[in-house]
Parts: sequence; C-alpha cells; structure tokens
Amino acid sequence: MSKFPFLLLISMVTFGLNAQNIKSEDITYSFVKLPMKPVIPKVENYFSTITSAYEAENNKLTAQFEADKARAEADYQREMADYPVKVKAADDKYAKEMEAWNEKSTASRILEKQLLNENNHPVKDYVASPYRRTIAPPVLKTSYDYPSLAATYLRIDGYKKADMNALSYTVTLQGFEHSQPTIKSEVKKEVSRVNNVSTETSVTYYYVEYTYRHPMSVRVANANNQEIIYLAPMELTTYKTYKSTSSKVAPSSDFSGLIRTSEEAILKENLTFINHLVNDQIGFEVTPRTTSLDYVKSKNDAHADVMEAYNNQMTGLKSLTVNEALATQKLNAAIEAYTKILLESDLLDKKARIDKDVTISIYFNMLEAYFAMRKTTEAEAIMATLSQLDLSNKEKKFKEKYAEAFLDLTNRKAVNGL
Repeated sequence: MSKFPFLLLISMVTFGLNAQNIKSEDITYSFVKLPMKPVIPKVENYFSTITSAYEAENNKLTAQFEADKARAEADYQREMADYPVKVKAADDKYAKEMEAWNEKSTASRILEKQLLNENNHPVKDYVASPYRRTIAPPVLKTSYDYPSLAATYLRIDGYKKADMNALSYTVTLQGFEHSQPTIKSEVKKEVSRVNNVSTETSVTYYYVEYTYRHPMSVRVANANNQEIIYLAPMELTTYKTYKSTSSKVAPSSDFSGLIRTSEEAILKENLTFINHLVNDQIGFEVTPRTTSLDYVKSKNDAHADVMEAYNNQMTGLKSLTVNEALATQKLNAAIEAYTKILLESDLLDKKARIDKDVTISIYFNMLEAYFAMRKTTEAEAIMATLSQLDLSNKEKKFKEKYAEAFLDLTNRKAVNGL
C-alpha cells in the first residue's frame, strides 16, 4: 500500500484541526458621549421650558373674536328691544294710511290709479326680525401643554433637574405651517392573468400630497442669563413633503385628521432633534452605538480563549452605562486576553491558530473596546499596525469608520481636559 494516501489523510486532518471560521455578530450598546462645548465653570443643574412665538398673536386673535362676539350680541339685544317699537310704528302708519284710503271715493281711487299708473293701495312697511351676526372663530396655531412637553423632550444628560444655580434651556416654537393638501393621481399598468391569458390594464391610483414644516429655535443660558447656545437650525425651516400611500379609492377631502397627525409627528421629531443638538454640545449624552464584534468558530475548542475574551467584551459593552465597574472589569479582561492571544499571531501561515484573518478580527475587537473606554492612545497604535497590513476593501472601510470615531473622541477629550 502506498504511503502517500496516508500522508494526504494526515494533512487533511491537520488542516481540519486548524481550520477556523470567523463570525461577526452585531451589537448595539450605549456609551456616554463627551460634550463638544463643555460648560465652564461646571454647572450641575438645569431647567427646561418651551414657549411659542405665536401665543401672543393667538391671544390677540382670541380677544378680538370675543370682542366681536360681544358686540354682535349687544347689537342683537338692542335690536330685539327696538323690534316691538318698530313693528308698532309700522302698524300705526299702515292703519292711518288705510283709514285715509277708505275715506276716498271709488272714483277718486280709480282716477289716482289712472293718473299715477300704479296701485296706490297702502302697503305695510316690512320690519325684519333681528338676528345674531355669526362671527367666524379665528384660525389659531396649536397651543400645547408646554411644561409636559419640556419634561418629556428637553433633557440634558449628565445634569440634574433643579432651579438653583442652573442652566436655562428654552425652546421657542414658531408654529406649524403647511400647504393646502391636494389629491393627486397616477396611472399604473397592471397585468392580470386568466386562463393563461395575460391582460394589461391601466389603473388609476390616488394619493394626498402637501408640504409642511415646524421651525424652532433653542437658547441655553447660565444662571446669569449669559447665552451659551443659540440655534435656529436650518433643517427645521425646510419644508418636508408628505405623500400618502396610493390607493385605487379616492381619499376623503377632509384633511383635518391627516394634518393633525403630521403636526404631532413633526413636533416630536423636531424637539428630539434639538435635544440631541444641545446634548451634543454641552451634555454627556447617553448615545446608542451599533457595531459588530468577531469571534472564531473552530473545532475542538481551539479558540476557546478568543471566545472567552469575546464574551467578556460583549458583557462589558452592554454594561457600560448601567454598571461601570463591571464594564471596566470585563473590557480590561478582554483586552488583556486579546493582547496575550496576539503573541501567537502568524500573518504568513494560513494554518496558524492565530492567522492573519483572526489577527485582524482581534484588532478590530480591541478598537471597539478602546473606544468604549476612551483609550485613544492605545487605539492609535492598533490603527498604525492595521495600516501596515493588506486589508480587504471591507476591512479598509471598517478601519476608516474607526478613524473617524476616534478623531471625534480625541477632539472631545481635548476640550474636556481629558
């Protein structure tokens, strides 16, 4: 029997023992983002309010409406009081005219009619019944429960809600605006098949379309009313287009419910947007981050240490904002294990336990751990090492995203004196 098949079998078994399959798992965790413009001297408290630039105009229009209604009611009551007098005057006048008419001879009446060419029989004056004038209510911009809105949407992470020695955080609503909704139509070709015969028909679909916006501005000031932030974001002044789902049935022309829904949605959306801007500048914003971590799936638990480090890192990242001590312990354990594992790295041997692919995966895992722990110096060393490796296009893009993230983190640490 030839020894070569035996050697081939040994080779295949050896390869199987060393073969590894790198898997990626998506993870979303929260971290505390440092502010880009920290408040100096440091302030611990804040209070938030919402006002509207149009409330004064609403009040003016409402007051005018009430005054017009009162005037119309006063006019009606006065006319009602005068009505019996006017009716009596008309009755008296008619009675006198009829009395004079009846005193005239038939010949006189006929002669007057011929000379005047008209029927000169007395006619009672018409006295119209009084009526209340209808006063149309004004079109007002929506008023809200401003304290509840502020409590729900305006929060500065890392600060306490209190009035003493506090930042004042105020958002001013400019009011919801929209164009007149219109029903539009579009013709689509549809194919139906009956008895293996295809038929194409033109079908009309209807939808509602309009534009809308809800501009807002925000001001944050210190306890001495010195302005720290003032923003009137251009993004909120741009009109957005609403287009409903198309349907074969023409929609109702009563758009009130649709407009109300849009107004509520954009109010929440814009307040959330503004709150993020404020937190990005001065808050310690609890920020969600979505990324992926790699682990190695291999036979015979050949990469159990990599899996253990991966599990520690997962636990650490998910604990970052809820249990800082546990997060630090787990992330440090993962980094220590990754560092030890990388001592076996062999970039040239594809059969090595820690080959090039595993090495690169571990480096990216370490970058995520360093980002979570704000260790930019250590991350720079790994980025420099990765720059020396032959990375795939996907890995290059991954590295570029980390470069952007660490540049932003480095800038934020600098302005916070870290």
